[in-house]
Amino acid sequence: MNNLFYIDLSNNSFSGELPESVTRMRSFISGDGSGEQAPTGDLPLFIKRNSSGSGLQYNHFSSFPPSLILSNNLLVGPVLPGFGHLVKLLVLDLSWNNFSGPIPDELSNMSSLETLNLAHNNLNGTIPSSLTKLNFLSKFDVSYNNLTGDIPTGGQFSTFTNENFEGNSALCLLRNSSCSQKPPFVEPTHSKKKSKAALVALGLGTAVGVVFFLFCAYVIMSRIVHSRMQERNPKAVANAEDSESSNSCLVLLFQNNKEFGIEDILKSTNNFDQAYIVGCGGFGLVYKSTLPDGRRVAIKRLSGDYSQIEREFQAEVETLSRAQHENLVLLQGYCKVGNDRLLIYSYMENGSLDYWLHERADSGMLLDWQKRLRIAQGAARGLAYLHMSCDPHILHRDIKSSNILLDENFEAHLADFGLARLICAYETHVTTDVVGTLGYIPPEYGQSPVATYKGDIYSFGIVLLELLTGRRPVDMCRPKGTRDVVSWVLQMKEEGRETEVFHPSIHHKENESQLMRVLEMACHCVTAAPKSRPTSQQLVAWLDDITEEKSEV
Repeated sequence: MNNLFYIDLSNNSFSGELPESVTRMRSFISGDGSGEQAPTGDLPLFIKRNSSGSGLQYNHFSSFPPSLILSNNLLVGPVLPGFGHLVKLLVLDLSWNNFSGPIPDELSNMSSLETLNLAHNNLNGTIPSSLTKLNFLSKFDVSYNNLTGDIPTGGQFSTFTNENFEGNSALCLLRNSSCSQKPPFVEPTHSKKKSKAALVALGLGTAVGVVFFLFCAYVIMSRIVHSRMQERNPKAVANAEDSESSNSCLVLLFQNNKEFGIEDILKSTNNFDQAYIVGCGGFGLVYKSTLPDGRRVAIKRLSGDYSQIEREFQAEVETLSRAQHENLVLLQGYCKVGNDRLLIYSYMENGSLDYWLHERADSGMLLDWQKRLRIAQGAARGLAYLHMSCDPHILHRDIKSSNILLDENFEAHLADFGLARLICAYETHVTTDVVGTLGYIPPEYGQSPVATYKGDIYSFGIVLLELLTGRRPVDMCRPKGTRDVVSWVLQMKEEGRETEVFHPSIHHKENESQLMRVLEMACHCVTAAPKSRPTSQQLVAWLDDITEEKSEV
C-alpha cells in the first residue's frame, strides 16, 4: 500500500468507523508513493478521455492528484484527527456520510490540501479558525451539518460563499443580517444629548479619515522608495526581504525586477481554483496564470516542506533559473508562502507532447512527420545544452513526453529539468537518488543508485519511439508481449518487420528513409549497455543531418 496515492471508494455501501491506519498511509505523508513510481503489473487502466485542452496532464494514470475520496457511503464515527498527518494529500472528500463530532483542529496541518468536503454529515461544534492557515484551500464545503458559532475570517475563507455553509441552522453566516442583530432603537428624550452624540460621531469620523489618509500615503511612499532601491540594487533588496521572515510572500522574478506579491498569484489563479490546473505530477500541481504585467506563466506548487533548508533550496532554484536556452521551459521566478514553494515558468500554449500523442484522437493529422522530427530535434538541443553547455551541467533525470512542452508554433521545450534532484536531494539528503517515470527508467538504475547522463539518453530514446509508433512506453491494455514498447520494437526488428512499427499517419514512402534512420537512432539510445549509447551532442548532430536529408521522391 506504500505506493497507493489515489483512493476513490465513493458511491458504495461501506459502513462502520474509519480505521486509524488510513491516517498513516505513507504515500500521503511523505510522497514516496507518488504516481511517478506507480507499481507495474497486469492491471489494465481504463480512464475517460478528455477531449478538451484543459487539464492536459490529468488524463493518464501517473498524474492524478493525491486524493482520498470516501463520499456517498454509510460511514460513522468522528473525523479522525490523524488526518492532520497527511501533509501530501490534496483532496479529502468525506461528504454524504454519517460522521459526527467536531471538525478536528488538526486538519489545519494538511498544508497541501486544496479540497475539503465534509458536507451532509452530522458534525457539530464550531469551524476551527486554524483552517485559515490552509493557503491553497480552494474548495471547502461543510453544508448540511449541525455546526454552530461564527465562520472563520481571513485566508481562503473570504472566497467561500454562503452555499458552502448552508444547512447549519445555528451557524452564524457573516453575510446574513440575522447574525448581527441590532438592539431595539429607543427615541432619545433630550435633543441636547442627540446633538452632542452627533458632534462626537462627526469628530471621530474626521479623525478616522485623517488616519486612513496618512496610512495610505505611507504605503504609497514605501512602495515608491522600495521600487527605487530595487532598481539601484535589486540583489540587496531580495536578500533583505529573504532575511525578514521565512513566511515572506514576495514573488522573486529572476529576469525581471518588478515586484509581485502572493495576492497577485492568488488573484490570477482564482485562489488556485482547480479550473486553472494544467498539469499534475509527482512534484505538485501546475496552474496557468496571467501576472499583473500581462505575462502568461505556469505556476508549479511544490508538494513538501522546505522551510528548514530555505537558503540552500533558493540557491539551487537560482542556479536552475540561469539555464537559458530556446528549447527549455524557462524558470522565471520563485515564491515562498509559509512552508509552500511556488516555481514560476514560461507558459507553453500547446501543452505537452504526451497530450498530443496519446490524448488527442486527431493527433495523427495534426502531428505530421515533419512536426515530430522538429520536436525531436528541439528536445535534443535542449538536452545537449543541459548536459554540455549549461554551467553547471544539469542532469534532467525525468525525460518523458509529458515533460516536453510545445509552444504556439509546436517548438519543443524541455520542462522540469533538474527538479528531480532539487526536490529529492533535500527530502532524502542524497543527491544521487534515482527518480523517473515508469517506462522511461533505464535498466541499469535497478542495480545502481546513481543517475547518469546516459540514463537521460535512454529516456530520450523512449520519447523517440513514442514519436515513431504513437504508443505509450508501457500500455497494459495491449496483449502480452506487446505492452513494453522497447521489447516490442526490438522483436519486430529481429523479425525484419521494423516498418510495421511506424504509426500509419506518418508512414509514407517519402518519409521512410528518415523514419528508418530515427528508428535506428532510438534503438542506439535504448540499448542495455549505457556505454554504447550516444551522447546528447551526437543526437543533435544525427537529427540535424536527418532533417537536412532530401526526401526521396
